Amino acid sequence: MIASLGINPHECEAMFEDVPTIVRKNEFVTRISRLLRRDLDLTKLENKQLLASNIFVFGQCMEGTQFYGLFGMILSLYRQNKFPGIGQMFRYTLRDESNHIEVFRNLFMDLVEENREIWTEEYKEELRGLMREAIALEKDFIRDCLPVNAVGLRVEDFQTYIDYIADRRLEGCGLAPLSGGIKNPLPWLAEMMDIAKEQNFFEGRVTEYQKASSLTVASDDEL
Repeated sequence: MIASLGINPHECEAMFEDVPTIVRKNEFVTRISRLLRRDLDLTKLENKQLLASNIFVFGQCMEGTQFYGLFGMILSLYRQNKFPGIGQMFRYTLRDESNHIEVFRNLFMDLVEENREIWTEEYKEELRGLMREAIALEKDFIRDCLPVNAVGLRVEDFQTYIDYIADRRLEGCGLAPLSGGIKNPLPWLAEMMDIAKEQNFFEGRVTEYQKASSLTVASDDEL
């Protein structure tokens, strides 16, 4: 998709390294995951907790919370009939993300259920701390994306939404919320995410930004 717009995918990827808020989000995830190894001894308590923390971070902090900042902004524009093609693509992507989040949550809960010794009060607070860090990083990213309120987007709404969705993720994993009592500031977003499961993506109406004849064909090496 990037190549079809005449943009070099490698240059586009390199641009992320110039955005400090994105770099910090990447560092957060890699800091948690770098200790995972194939030969990890999962009979040890600390390694069981390490595995559970990674499942929690990827499923609930990153995909379950941080992704929703950008998703919400794109879908807000889609709701205003802007970027209909990309907006519809994000709706389908978000439906898949919802499945990923639930799979990760079930995996995390099963791991805890089968290894109750890891579920200490200290460990629960460690997980809440990871979510707190993920929230702070995402709010910084949202401020980068929305330096001023415009085109129907208010930075306060999206930051509050991150608090709201994070509490839902925590409670879904049996953890106490960080904020508590927050109402969804973007109620339309839930309806926007609700796509009929029987609808076939490939049978839906296609919105073209360019004619097929004008698209640049990219090789696999470029992607």
